[in-house]
Amino acid sequence: MKSPYFMSYGLIAIGLLHNLVGLLMGWEVLTAMHQDGWFASTIKQDMMLFDREAIVWFLVCGSLFILLGCVLKHMQQHDVPLPGLLCPALFTLGLIIVIIMPLSGGYLLILLALVPSITRLRYRKSSHL
Repeated sequence: MKSPYFMSYGLIAIGLLHNLVGLLMGWEVLTAMHQDGWFASTIKQDMMLFDREAIVWFLVCGSLFILLGCVLKHMQQHDVPLPGLLCPALFTLGLIIVIIMPLSGGYLLILLALVPSITRLRYRKSSHL
């Protein structure tokens, strides 16, 4: 089965949304990091500043979702099928996120992981008519 476009575009959209939320919610922290000159701005007096560490990792995760979506899009353009582990891994990751943080975007990962299965079920039902 050819890699569906929605998986690549879904991951890119989740990454963009993740970074947008990070920029909006972390703007004050990012501004403070900028005022400190960025370099080693997550550490002061040998202590980690967790709000700064968190926003950096939040934005890195969003960027990685965008990168993964771009890789999947490239694979699809070259007729390379999705790795079989991708959907179960996204589902598991989303489930862990939802369990730990119920008010999060983990539901988007779960939904994105389930779409290929739902699509296959709908295709099977319509092909039997």
